[in-house]
Parts: sequence; C-alpha cells; structure tokens
Amino acid sequence: MAPKHELNFLELLQQFRRGEMLSACDQKLNELTQAIADTGTGGALTLRLSFKVNKAGQVELNPDITIKKPSRALGTGIYYPADTGRLSTVTPTSWTSRTRSSAAALDA
Repeated sequence: MAPKHELNFLELLQQFRRGEMLSACDQKLNELTQAIADTGTGGALTLRLSFKVNKAGQVELNPDITIKKPSRALGTGIYYPADTGRLSTVTPTSWTSRTRSSAAALDA
C-alpha cells in the first residue's frame, strides 16, 4: 500500500510543523483555562488558518492562535477631594468641616 500524502483536517492540525501548532494551542488553552478559573467568567480561544497560493503554486498555511482572557475587575477605591485639587486617602480638614456644617444644618 502506498503511503498516504493527503491530509484531512485533523491530520493537518496534528502534523503541521511536527505538532507545533497543537502544542501552541494547548499552551493557550491552559492560559485561558487558568484565567477562567481565577475570574469565574468566560473567554475565547480562536484558531484562524489563513491560506494563500504562492508563486510556485503551493498552498501556504499561516495559523494565528489568539485567546481573549477574562479579566478580574478591580475593586472600588474611596478617596477624598483635597483643597489642592488632588485626591487623598485621608479626610482633609476642609472636607470634615464641610460635612459637619452640613450635618449641623440638617439637625437645626
């Protein structure tokens, strides 16, 4: 029996660059799975195969493997406006006095 030279889709994926594409896909899948486990949200893995015919009439295959990892949302930060126009992590005196004045006016 003559050796088989024609490839079906699965064989193409397995044999491309001696398994390099499948290895790269596996690494991306591991990275995506870890991000999903860390965030509890979804993501996507995309394998895009671009084909073109070169000047010699051969078909060139260029794979592109990308993932869209979920990201963990950052928590809310609480800051206070300072008289200088910057934000502060400490309640400025002027802010405290304004709050007290407002509270006193509400009590009256």
